[in-house]
Amino acid sequence: MENKIGNYTVDFPREHLYSGLLCDALDSMGYRNQFLSGDMDPILPDTVVVGRAFTCVATQVYSMPENPLTAQCRVIDQMQEGDVLVLTMRGEYNCAILDGMARDLRVVREMKFPLIYRGHLPSTSKGSAEVNECLIPIQIDGVTINPGDIVLGDIDGTVVIPQDIFDAAFERALEIEERENNIRDSIKARASLESTYMKIGAI
Repeated sequence: MENKIGNYTVDFPREHLYSGLLCDALDSMGYRNQFLSGDMDPILPDTVVVGRAFTCVATQVYSMPENPLTAQCRVIDQMQEGDVLVLTMRGEYNCAILDGMARDLRVVREMKFPLIYRGHLPSTSKGSAEVNECLIPIQIDGVTINPGDIVLGDIDGTVVIPQDIFDAAFERALEIEERENNIRDSIKARASLESTYMKIGAI
């Protein structure tokens, strides 16, 4: 069965769109703060993370729990095909996918595991952070991410598409892409930038 939201598969943006194009589409629809900060980097230049947000919150802890990491394991076991773990931290210590620190990066790169992260530290999250809530609205860099929203991250950045405008945002992005292709064709044909702008209405 196809993994779909509305008229599109979850993988559609991976194959046809990119974060900058989706930001332009959302901006034109009045959603002007749907991107995370430039501190977030992909594990590899060609990494693309896309799917439904499976939101989680972890909290800094100061002593070793009786059963460390079991909550994280239960969260991962709940995830379905097409989900992307989006985890943010309470407290100063960060150890999370997306809004947090990563380690074992050499192995992760060899696996080509699609990861976008804020930074790196050699320390473990065991005994330092525990997941205590999931599938709730969270905020990263001032952007609200609800469970089921679509997240897409690539070399340009990470964008969050509210699930109720999924179809409309993708359709607008495709319109913008077609217009940009026309602009490139016009410039390749040696048309002036001014005439291109007057004809197409964008540059």
